Amino acid sequence: MYTSMRNLTLLAGSLALVTTLSAQKLSYTPANPDSYPYPSVTTDKQGRKINVDGAILQKQQVTVKETYKSPISGKNHNFGTKATKEQIKAWNTDVRPDGKGLPDGQMSVEEGAKVFAAKCATCHGDFGEGVDRFPVLAGGIGTLKLHPKTGGDPGPLKTLGSYAPYIAPFFWYIQTAMPLSAPKSLSDSEVYGILGYLLQLNEIQVNGADIEDETIVNRKFIKAVHLPNENGFEYNNLRKPDTHNTRCMKDCIDTSKMVVMHIKTDATIVKPPFGDGRYSFDDEKKKPAGDIGKTIYENTCAGCHDSGIAGAPKFGDKADWAHVQKQSLKVTLEHAIKGFNAMPPKGGDASIKDEDIKSTVEYMLKKSK
Repeated sequence: MYTSMRNLTLLAGSLALVTTLSAQKLSYTPANPDSYPYPSVTTDKQGRKINVDGAILQKQQVTVKETYKSPISGKNHNFGTKATKEQIKAWNTDVRPDGKGLPDGQMSVEEGAKVFAAKCATCHGDFGEGVDRFPVLAGGIGTLKLHPKTGGDPGPLKTLGSYAPYIAPFFWYIQTAMPLSAPKSLSDSEVYGILGYLLQLNEIQVNGADIEDETIVNRKFIKAVHLPNENGFEYNNLRKPDTHNTRCMKDCIDTSKMVVMHIKTDATIVKPPFGDGRYSFDDEKKKPAGDIGKTIYENTCAGCHDSGIAGAPKFGDKADWAHVQKQSLKVTLEHAIKGFNAMPPKGGDASIKDEDIKSTVEYMLKKSK
C-alpha cells in the first residue's frame, strides 16, 4: 500500500537493470524514504550511473549557445514568469509517511470530533463505523491475522487503525479529496482535528498515553504516532528483476500475418455492485426497455439520494422534497443539469442527455410526492 511514490517509478527500468549496489535487506517499508536501501541513482557493471527508470545518466554536452538556435527573439514577448513561493506552496501539498510536508495548524480532538460529525459522518458514521458502502475507518485492530474458512467466519477488517502503516499521508488525502461533496474545503487545522479524532476512535496511544478530548493535534503530534501495522508492509526491491530469462530473438512471429481479435463492448446500462455506475448508451437502440428516468436514477443518482448524503433530498421522503416540489420544473431541471450546492452537473455524468435528465427528475419528483 505504502511503497513510496518514488519506488513505484522503479518498475519501468528494474527488469533490465543490473546493479552492483549491495544494500541492507528490509522486511518492511520504512517511514523515511531517505532510509530506503536503494537510492534513486546507482551504478551498473560498466560504472555508468543509472537512474531509477533505468536511464543512463550523462553529462550535458550542449552549450548555451547551441541551445538557443531559434531565429525568433523572446524579447518583448510574454513567456511567463517565475513561480512565486505562494504558487509553489499551493502545489506542493504532498505529505511523506515520516511527516515531512505537514503544514502548520492545530486543533483539539474534541473540536475535531465536531468537524468530523459535520463534514464526514454522513458517509463514515459518527464513530467511523461506515454508512452503506462507504469505508469503515475504526476498529479491526488484531483482525488481520484472521483466516476465515467459511463465509460465516469473521475475516480481517481493514481500517485506518488496523491496516494503515502510517498516519501522515492521510493528512494529504483528506485535505485533497475530502469531504466527497466539497474536496479541498477543509482547513489544515480541521484536518489535524479529524485525524486526532480518528486516532482516538481507534484507541491509538501516542508515547504510551491515550488520546484525550483535550489533546492538541499538530505536526509534532502526528509525527509521534505509530500505528499497529507500521511494519506490516514488505519492502519491495523493484530493482531486482522478476525474471532472468534471456531474449532469444529467433523464430519470431510475423506480426503481419497475425489476426487481431477485438471484443465488442456492449455499453448498455448495467447496475454495478457498488452503486457508482455511469449511464452510457452507444446509441438510442441500446436504451433499456422501461423507464429511462428510473434506470438513470438507480445507476447515477441513488448513491447520494438513497441515503441523503451531503444534503441531497432523500428519495421518496416527502418532507425532504417539499421545497423542491414547490419550485418550478424548469428550476429543478436547471439545478440537475448544471449542478446545485454539493450535487455535480448531471450527477457527475456529463454523457447523460438533457432530455433524459428531465425524465430522471420527473421520476424522482413523482416518487417523492
